[in-house]
Amino acid sequence: MNPNQEEALDDRHIFTTLRYDPTLLSSPPNTAASYGHPCAFYMLEHHFARLRAANGTTAPAGHPTALLRELSQAVEAWQAQHPGKHEHPPLRLKHRIHSQTHHTTTEIAPTATLTNDQMFPSSLHIPATHLPHTIPWRIRLDNLPTQPTHSTAYKTSDRSSYDRARTSAGITSLADKTEVLLFNPQGEIMDASISTPYFFREGKWVTPAAVCGGQQGTTRRWALETGLCVEAVVGKGSLCEGEVVWLSNAVRGYFSGRYVGL
Repeated sequence: MNPNQEEALDDRHIFTTLRYDPTLLSSPPNTAASYGHPCAFYMLEHHFARLRAANGTTAPAGHPTALLRELSQAVEAWQAQHPGKHEHPPLRLKHRIHSQTHHTTTEIAPTATLTNDQMFPSSLHIPATHLPHTIPWRIRLDNLPTQPTHSTAYKTSDRSSYDRARTSAGITSLADKTEVLLFNPQGEIMDASISTPYFFREGKWVTPAAVCGGQQGTTRRWALETGLCVEAVVGKGSLCEGEVVWLSNAVRGYFSGRYVGL
């Protein structure tokens, strides 16, 4: 059986989505977030931790050096197949570990350039009222609660909850600068559909507590470790139209938007 046939029979997987960016090789914060070694992959250490934590239903995540080797080989293969592209463009990688055959697959596509401050901010901006009204991202609230499951706590092939929420918010593509907040049956914000959300509450930035059922993303881990935010329960009833919500993910870094309701 060839790899393509195996993948067709083995569609269940865990995955992580990450950024390849040669500028990260000279980024001290990224070195610190990559086992203390210069690395072109954004927060590699946290991606390995994510895969290992999600490992309850799949093969062992292996060793960090094995992950680095697989990702590097995938990037080298992509660059060889795209000689007309810029020499070293930043890339978006979706790396899967399949649950039955234990083999891995990696999808790659170019992504936007970011500054080091966008990837490793020293702080999140305060007061929604002090920010201009031209923040490009719109943040909506899902129209139905989501029941926490293994697939809301970890990135798996079951994206049904997130797909439903994005459809409810009218989001049709990853290029759409609209994000949707998911909440559990208790009315607590769990997560956002493609990012980790951060809210300004009682003089500090907070991110939804793990017990609420959302994913423990890589940029979320870094933000908690470095003190950019703390965990807290955020009730959907506390959201105010027009308030600034910060977002982060492992491809786009940290970016802000405004809450616009349902």
